[in-house]
Amino acid sequence: MGHHFAAMSGTDPFVIDQTISVAFQGRSWPWLPDLLTALDEILAAHGGTAGILRDQAPAPLNSWPGVDAANPLDR
Repeated sequence: MGHHFAAMSGTDPFVIDQTISVAFQGRSWPWLPDLLTALDEILAAHGGTAGILRDQAPAPLNSWPGVDAANPLDR
């Protein structure tokens, strides 16, 4: 939605990707279990769900174009 908003309005929105924990058919993210394990303490401190800014995220989240943050990361 943020991408389409920017195209229509000329405004650069803050974009949060919320698709990380969605199990889309045919898509596999083999790096996700390792990421969740690395963030286990942070997720536990926030009740199991948290967002992360792209600039503070580990790879590959820190290189997603057009995304400012990712949420939710669920444990």
